[in-house]
This record gives sequence, C-alpha cells and structure tokens, in this order.
Amino acid sequence: MSTRLATLRPRASRPRIARYAAPLLAALLLLLALAPGAASAHAVLERATPAQDDRLQESPSYVEVLFNERLDSSASNKLRVLDSSSRSVTSAKAERIEQGKGLRLALPKLKEDHYTVSYEVISADGHPVSGAYVFTVGNPPGLPDSGSLDPHEQIGHSGHEHGGANDLTTQSFLLYASRIVYYAGLLGLVGLILWSLQRSAAPAVRDAREAAIGFAGKFALCATLAYTALSLQNLAQGEPLSEWGRILTQTTVGKLYAAGLLLALAAPLLRGLGLSARLFWAAVALFVEAWNGHAAAFDPISYAVALDFAHLAAASLWAGGLVLLLLVWRKERPEAGRFAMLFSRWALLSFILLWATGVLSTFVFLPSLGYLLYTAWGTWLLAKAALTLLVVVTAFLIRLRLRKGNLPHGAMLRADVGLLAAIVFVVGILTYQNPLPANEPLHYHEMGTDMHLTLRITPNAPGDNAVTLKVWLPEKTGMPKKTVLRLQPIDRKDVGFIEVPLEPYQDDEIDDFPEFVKATYKAQGPYLPFAGKWEAQIRVTDSKDNELVKSTTFRIY
Repeated sequence: MSTRLATLRPRASRPRIARYAAPLLAALLLLLALAPGAASAHAVLERATPAQDDRLQESPSYVEVLFNERLDSSASNKLRVLDSSSRSVTSAKAERIEQGKGLRLALPKLKEDHYTVSYEVISADGHPVSGAYVFTVGNPPGLPDSGSLDPHEQIGHSGHEHGGANDLTTQSFLLYASRIVYYAGLLGLVGLILWSLQRSAAPAVRDAREAAIGFAGKFALCATLAYTALSLQNLAQGEPLSEWGRILTQTTVGKLYAAGLLLALAAPLLRGLGLSARLFWAAVALFVEAWNGHAAAFDPISYAVALDFAHLAAASLWAGGLVLLLLVWRKERPEAGRFAMLFSRWALLSFILLWATGVLSTFVFLPSLGYLLYTAWGTWLLAKAALTLLVVVTAFLIRLRLRKGNLPHGAMLRADVGLLAAIVFVVGILTYQNPLPANEPLHYHEMGTDMHLTLRITPNAPGDNAVTLKVWLPEKTGMPKKTVLRLQPIDRKDVGFIEVPLEPYQDDEIDDFPEFVKATYKAQGPYLPFAGKWEAQIRVTDSKDNELVKSTTFRIY
C-alpha cells in the first residue's frame, strides 16, 4: 500500500505544475512586452528649433528641442545656448513642453554670431541623452585672431612675420628701440601736461615742470619721427617711397601714423600754450595711440579703446609725476618732500586705475587668463605686472619715510625711475606682440591594421571651417557602412558632442594604400563655434557592424 501511494503522488502533482506554469509564463511574456525599456529605445532628438546649421536673418525668440518620448521630470534636464565666446546668452531656465517630451528656452535678442545649443536630458527610462549643434544669426564677422592684429595684414601685405623673439634682426631691433623711446616721450610729455593742472604748484615745481615740458616736446618730436620712419619702412617691405604715401593716406594704420606726426610737430610748441590747448593735445595724442593699438581690433571697440585710453592716462600721470619729483629733488630737497606727499597720493590712484584697466583689457583680448602662457605677449605682460609690483613696494617705502618727516631717499627715487624705465622698455616690446597665438590648419593622420584615416580642418579657427575626412578600410572588409565625425570642447564639460554632417565626395588626390579601399567625406560650417581645446572623434562602422573609434585633441585660439 505504501509503495502504491509513493508511486501515485508524483503522477498527481504533474498536472498541477503544468496548470500553473502556463499562466505564469504567459504573464511573464506579457510583462516583458509591456515594459517601457523593452518597448522603446532611449530618447532621440526628433526636432530642434532653430535647426542644426540654420542661418537666420533675425534673432529667434526661443530655442526648442523635442524628443520622441517623454523626458524624466527631474530638474537635471538642461538646455543652454552659448555664443562664440562660449558664454551662456541667458540665465533663464528651460520649460517643459509637448507633454514633457521637449524643452523650450526663451532667448534675449541675439547679435550676429554663431550659437551653440547644448542639451542634457534624462529620458523616461532613466538614460542620459546629450548633444549639441550650431546655428547662426546674420553674417557674423570672424573673431579677432593673430592675423587681424598684424599691421601688415591691415595694409595688404600678408604673410610677413614681425617682431618674433627668435628672429631678432637689426631692423627689428631698431624698430623696438624706437618704439621704446617713443613711448618714453609720449608718457613723459602727457604726464607733465597733466601735472599742469596743479595750479598751486610752488615756483620750484612749476619752473621744473615748464622746463621739462619744453625738453619733452622736442624729445617727442624726434622720437616720433624716428619711430614712424622705421615703422613705415617695416610695413612697406622694401617697396618704393610711393608705398609710404599709400600707407599714410589710404590705410587706417597709416592715417594714425600721420596723425601722430602732426601731433609731434606741435609738441615743441606746448610750453608756450595755455592749459586748455595742452590738455587737448594730450587727449588727442592718447586717443591716437589707443586707437593704433590692439584694442581697436576687439569688440565692443569703444569699450576696448576707452580702457586703453584710461590705461595710458594713468601711466602718464605716474610717469610724469615721477620725472617731475626727481627734477625737483635734485634742485630743492624740501620742496621735493612736499611735492612727494602730493605725488604719492596720485601715484596710488594711478596704479589702481592701471591695474583695473589692465586686467579688464586682458579679458577683452583673451578668452581666459590661461592664454598668457601661449604667447610672447603674455610673457611680457607678466613681466610688466611683476615690475609694477616692485614699484608698489618702492612707493610704500618712500611713503613710510615721508610719514616720518624724512625726505625721499635718493636711492629709492633712482630705483623708482629705473623701474619706470624698465616698464617703458617692456611696454615698447609688449605692444608690438600679438596677444593671440596663431591658428594652424589641423592635419591628423593615423595608420593601423584595421583602418587608416586622415582628418583636415581649415583654417581650424572659431567659426566656419572646411572639414575633410578620409577613411581607408581593408579590401576584405569593404567600404564603411557608416562614418561619424563628432567634435566636443574639452574645456566645457556642459557641452555635448557636435555631430558634423558629412557628405561623400569624389577625391582626386593620389593617396591610396595597397589592399585598402578609401571613403572620402567633406563638410563646411561653424562646427568649431568658439575657441578652446577640442576633441575630434571619428566613429566608423564597417560592413560587419564592427565600430572603429579614433580620436585626437587640438586647440584653437
């Protein structure tokens, strides 16, 4: 009996398992079919307004991105718009639209420029999705680069190198020397004129100032003549004297040199002119020099030139006052002590203005302070900053003596004048250097057993660029099924990859490799919208669905 029961129990349990297994299996299949992750992929961008590569005549009122499925309601979803300086154009928050499938960001009125739209969203299935693209408003001019700051480019003599630290010739030495002397004459003369505003000056101070203005006027005339002649010779590049006339009358650079010559001819007459005429001369001279510098190449031009004007005025006030103090100290020590008290207060104000305008101008010229390490201009600017710190220390020691009722020590005054001479020397070199490093076309080539590739980007500068991509795959693999080029700014982690829309083209260059087949692609557009360090990523899918990925990094200025 027990044996029979033992054999019957398993038989009785089989239909019960089968009865429950079938419904469970059906329910499991139904759940898998209805699960969101199994039914749909991650969110995909379906529409963007403005669209990628759009060129608009007027500023759009908003940017909108719409995906194929609902986004997560998390606040992590971000939509940004950056200008060509990689700065956000608005601090507003994006709003959800289309039942949570999209984002819309209201925009202020945009100027002519290339704009980068960057999005980072979380899809409903919890996966992050990011990307970026570029659209353009109007016909934006190119960003200032080293070429736009080269006076040879401005007068139509391109391709001329000047002022290189490693190619110092007799001509460039004389040009630098004349510019240093020219700056010394300009700053000293304008500074002495500014000190003419001290109507209650003691006779010793007034006599020293007037004698100095007379000498400085003649010095400025000689320095300006030498500097202008050497500059025109450098710009003309060995052309006949008729080219000098064309430069002086038909180019902005030349007209500013002509204005400087006219001012220099009037400089020896300043001693006999009244205060108003002197101040007018000084203001025009500083404006001409500010307009003839790097500031005129940057936007907004009025702001950049105004900063340079204020910087030159502050430097002149300090330089003229220091020269006057040394002259009075050599003739009448007690009066020099009284003038030193007045000078120390104005010197402090001038140095505050010098540092403020210098820092602000640097941010106008450079996208970031890191650029100071890329050029000789940055090196000389850092040297100038170090010298001004030494001036501050010297001025502090002189003021300590004055507060104790002692006259300025002769060694300290000579040190101060020596530092002034060193700063003028640095400025004479600094102002003839390019703040921005030169961009060079990118040529990236890599060989491999599974793929060769060549990537060229020209001119490889912010804004519109021509892109050429060549891919070689083994003959047994065949032509690529898909080729993708993506560009991403490494310095901006909040900006996703910008996919470059590649178009196949017929290549005429002879650059074949045995047992490899070649695919060639081109693109043209603002896919490098702003300066910085970039990564170019090439993703190639072969006929067997194998994905080959190569990348390179490069910097544009």
